[in-house]
Amino acid sequence: MNDDEMKKALKGAYQVAEGKPPSFDRTMAAAERRSRRSGTRLKAIGGLAAALVAALVLWPTREPEPPDDFLIAASLMNSTSWTAPSDALMPEHQFDIYQEIPFLNESTISPEGTLL
Repeated sequence: MNDDEMKKALKGAYQVAEGKPPSFDRTMAAAERRSRRSGTRLKAIGGLAAALVAALVLWPTREPEPPDDFLIAASLMNSTSWTAPSDALMPEHQFDIYQEIPFLNESTISPEGTLL
């Protein structure tokens, strides 16, 4: 190390020791270096996250087996019903004991006998 280099090194050390701020150019250059390093880290992390999301989205999923046709039909029969819209206009059904009890027809012609 020659004398000029030694003076420059000592001058920098004294400035730091005395609390003098470094020059603007030196501070700006250090900030730019830190920014570039953090920017590349963020880009790498962002690229990794994007690749992970793309892999998860494009990952082949196992499709569920289709249910048996009989089970589908049975579940539809048990869970669905239909009534005509005009049923709301019909009167409520009431049981008429004289009209709805079945009876046996008997023949009134004696030679033929009863229909039992």
